Amino acid sequence: MPYSKETIKNLLETIETKPARELESEVLEFKEWITDSRRLYKMLAEYAVCFANNKGGTLILGIKDNVKTKEKALTGCWGYNISEIKSRIYESTDPRILVDVEEFPVPELNTVLLIVHIPSGVGVHTTTDGTAKIRIGKECKPMTGTMRQRRMVELGLIDVTAELRPELTLSDLSKIEIERLKSIIKTKKPDSTLLKLKEKEFLEQTGIIKNGHPTIAGILLIGKDEIIQEHIPAHEVIYLYMKNDIEYEFRRDYRKALLYVLDDISRNIEARGRLTTVKMGLFHFEIKDFPEFTYREAILNALLHRDYSQTGAVFIKHYPDRMEISNPGGFIAGITPKNILRQDSRPRNKHLAEILRKIGLIEKAGMGVKRMFYTQLASGKTEPSFQADEHNVRLIIRNGAIDEPFIKFIKENEQKGREIGLDELIILSVLRRQREIAITSAAETLQLDIHRTREILNQMIKRGFLEKSGVKKGLIYRLSGNLCKKLGESLSYIREKGIDEIRYPELILQYVKEYGEITNRQVRELLGVDKFKASRLLRKLVEDKKLKRKGYYAGDYKYVLH
Repeated sequence: MPYSKETIKNLLETIETKPARELESEVLEFKEWITDSRRLYKMLAEYAVCFANNKGGTLILGIKDNVKTKEKALTGCWGYNISEIKSRIYESTDPRILVDVEEFPVPELNTVLLIVHIPSGVGVHTTTDGTAKIRIGKECKPMTGTMRQRRMVELGLIDVTAELRPELTLSDLSKIEIERLKSIIKTKKPDSTLLKLKEKEFLEQTGIIKNGHPTIAGILLIGKDEIIQEHIPAHEVIYLYMKNDIEYEFRRDYRKALLYVLDDISRNIEARGRLTTVKMGLFHFEIKDFPEFTYREAILNALLHRDYSQTGAVFIKHYPDRMEISNPGGFIAGITPKNILRQDSRPRNKHLAEILRKIGLIEKAGMGVKRMFYTQLASGKTEPSFQADEHNVRLIIRNGAIDEPFIKFIKENEQKGREIGLDELIILSVLRRQREIAITSAAETLQLDIHRTREILNQMIKRGFLEKSGVKKGLIYRLSGNLCKKLGESLSYIREKGIDEIRYPELILQYVKEYGEITNRQVRELLGVDKFKASRLLRKLVEDKKLKRKGYYAGDYKYVLH
């Protein structure tokens, strides 16, 4: 996302105490203006390529990056032509890069800076003389062959798993694994027409083979062990049952077909898991330490999104209190731990993903991660968490003590046909741990904008799940009294509510000081109370000569400071 002028203005203020180079980042660079046009346009083309080959970025021209104070650092730009700058960058890059250039006047210094916004590219970009660089940290590094391939994979321009192995035939596939594949389809998609096909056509239709030869995805899924090890040497999965952070009790290393690996790891996890029974009337619900859907989806994601062009194993570290699943290869460009809930699936290995969808092992785009979150929260546990850098992704699934009252509350709503959505579950789970939440924190947690977050919170108030209190920016949300009672927290609720009620007059007066007046309706919205409670509060403030009634307008009295 381009830096706004307001953001840049704030950044420039910090140059009073630190040089601009300390403010530079993966998406921001400061450069001094170059009067030699040949050198200037060469530098601009190289920075355009550098940023476009990663996430895009902003280049600010007219600033010395190694001195403090605006007076010394902001030397400005002159003799420029914005149209020519855009044109020269466009003509000097391949594929072409269209940048946006805007002026940034600095009146107090009687100078002008230029801001060059560079978009993330659509391929691997070079300058027209063949120079290819990529932004890594605060530097533009030469783009090696491996980096170029990784970039092409991230953009979906290369799919290793779709490649054919023309030297291999059907005899290189495992008959046992073919039967395992059919068994999965019978379980997941019993009405699938794939099951009616003869073997060769079945393998063609699933994508295991093309033109009579196995694809890399096909070999990964049902290839013979020796064929997998020879043709996909990067494939390795390691399962560890950990005693503690530095010792393991049990280890299995796999260089076998993915379908076998998934089943065998599942058996090992189940053998070491426990069940907790939650009783609710005549119904009994069994909750596993690690719900099967969650860990299987997590392992599949790691196998599906790993980078098969680089060495390194997929690790499943199984601790008594958590499971850590990691894979080589960072997130595909644009996906981060802070937005993963709202992203459509963009698998690094599209052909492998397509086969897994056909056989019913993975969800449609973007649903798998959401279902992992839902399964964990509905099981009375905390949501999964992601950690990532450019080389690895790690998913952590925690096995804490289950929240029985919370599970019963969810099941009760399900039985009455009033299912609780994922967004509501996330907010309720957070409020079980931290008592209250502001809308900005809720938006960050839900990975949504403020407007949509407010809609969700208001809907939860209507459903009787939440209450709100506070003024404008100080507005907070917490579990409602009725829900706290159901969840066994009525004493906690009364204590916190009591503290709030003591502050009600203060909050009303604060509102009037800020906005000049208040009505009964506004008191109800502010404090989340009914009209009778609002009337009593206003009447008491009038009696105490803190407020006075101004007049009757549109069916409501207005109150102002006394």
